[in-house]
Amino acid sequence: MLAILALFLSMTGADTLSFTVEEAIDFALQKNPEIAQLTIEYEKSQQQVGQAISSFYPKVTASGYFAYITDVPVIEFDSIPIPFGSNENYGLQLSLQQVLFTWGKLYNAYKISDLASDIAELSLVRKRQEIRYSVTNAFYGLLVLDEYIKQARASLEQLERFAASVETRFKAGLVSRFDLLRAQVQVENLKPQVIQSENALNLAREGFKLLLGMDLETEFYLAGELRMIEEDFSLDQLIDDAVQNRVEIKNLKKTERIAQLAQAIARRANLPSVVGGATYERTKPFSITGDEWGSSLTFNIGFEFPLFTGFNNLYKSREAGLVLKEARLALENLERAIIVEVKTAYLTFLAAGEAIDAAEKNVGQAREAFNIIETRYKSGLATNLEVLDTELAYRQAQVNYLTALKNYNTSLAEIYKSIGKED
Repeated sequence: MLAILALFLSMTGADTLSFTVEEAIDFALQKNPEIAQLTIEYEKSQQQVGQAISSFYPKVTASGYFAYITDVPVIEFDSIPIPFGSNENYGLQLSLQQVLFTWGKLYNAYKISDLASDIAELSLVRKRQEIRYSVTNAFYGLLVLDEYIKQARASLEQLERFAASVETRFKAGLVSRFDLLRAQVQVENLKPQVIQSENALNLAREGFKLLLGMDLETEFYLAGELRMIEEDFSLDQLIDDAVQNRVEIKNLKKTERIAQLAQAIARRANLPSVVGGATYERTKPFSITGDEWGSSLTFNIGFEFPLFTGFNNLYKSREAGLVLKEARLALENLERAIIVEVKTAYLTFLAAGEAIDAAEKNVGQAREAFNIIETRYKSGLATNLEVLDTELAYRQAQVNYLTALKNYNTSLAEIYKSIGKED
């Protein structure tokens, strides 16, 4: 939160934000709409826990009435008329009901809501992990695109200079028209690639804004560079960490526990529930022949015994058993899938590290080859085609190196996500 506050304070009225990869992640964790939605889901689950707890408290209700009777029955006693009631009737009632014993059904329902709240909270944690990975991937993807465009523009400028040089040599009769056309075609072929790359970068920047939860009118730039962060992992340790930390495994274990509790509730559904209560009532008239206020207090205790429900409880019990079996199978399958995911991320990470070494070496060789062929061409010892092919190979080597760096950083983030690392 402090990082986000500092980021906004640093704007000082400007509309452009600057992000390092960690700042971009922190911003997204605060502003991403999916995280905001899951936060609301978690808060809703907490309210549902409160609703379950309320079942343990007594229920108190108040009621009242007024009734006017036009014709009150009258009886005569020794020729004296005695009204059997009153025209105006008032009543106030305060009642209390408390569930006394339900064979643990209320408690199990509370535990189910509590576990569901834990699942909602862990789902929020997992979404934060996924957003961290997505932002990292998008951040380095933008850096690659930006660097690729810079190199493509530099290559275009170089090709344009080369084409101008070939044109000069053509006018001097030193090269053929074919060489001139070849150089000019190469320039024209590269221009659409630069335009397409610039458009891809603009689209990627808009997607990055959506991912972070930014205002689409706000501009930003990335303060970072593609570099290799050395990490040394043990596959066995990664698998152990994933099995212990992955939210999905924790949630399925909680789902299994919920199924067990639901099964216990279903099995006890046919057992009687005991309820107690008290009622305070104040009425006017209190007696049949009087016209005064009077009060009464009644205590009661009772039970409810569902003798027959059309086998509904039986089917619910069987369903709960199947849900429990399903949860256990899902947990087994998930653990195997996560192990495969960790292994895949680990092998991808190793391959990305090796690819960086190979790509970096290839860039050096391609640069040296281009310098040699350029010198030979100026001396008239190399053809136009050789220069263009060498320049293309050098440019491709640079792109491969940038891509390897991006893949390395993305695969590192993928490992963190696969083991459930939160920061």
